Amino acid sequence: MTQVTLRPMTATEYDQWRPNAVSDYAEHHTRAGSMPADQAHDLAAKQFAELLPDGVATGEHHLLIPELDGTVVGFLWLHIPTKDPATFIYDIVIDEGMRGQGLGRQVMQAGETYARERGANSMKLHVFGENAVARHLYESLGYRETNVMMSKSLGT
Repeated sequence: MTQVTLRPMTATEYDQWRPNAVSDYAEHHTRAGSMPADQAHDLAAKQFAELLPDGVATGEHHLLIPELDGTVVGFLWLHIPTKDPATFIYDIVIDEGMRGQGLGRQVMQAGETYARERGANSMKLHVFGENAVARHLYESLGYRETNVMMSKSLGT
């Protein structure tokens, strides 16, 4: 079986990826109730601008393209600080038509290897509560919950 490989995202790929990533992030927050719908896109865009001020050249941020036999299967964004051995996974996406084939697991494992090779000794991530598929994947890979944020709508 061929394994997923990771390569750096190009500036052109970044320009194509960023608008959809911001919109997806805003949508997840709106569904989770952690950002008001009328402000979600602007808040998400602001966070991306702060995190990635130099796009693909932003230090300590690794925007990676996972490929299988030369075919792009998704995206992986890692933050690997030079002064902290913990890597944070900001985003992992498997292209919709490629899901259900075990590629998410392979991308996560490739990301762990990538981070370990750069001095990381742990991985952290955030997952939205409603994303049961991702939560199951992370748990099966040995990730454990370290905190839980809960919300209840009181209606208006």
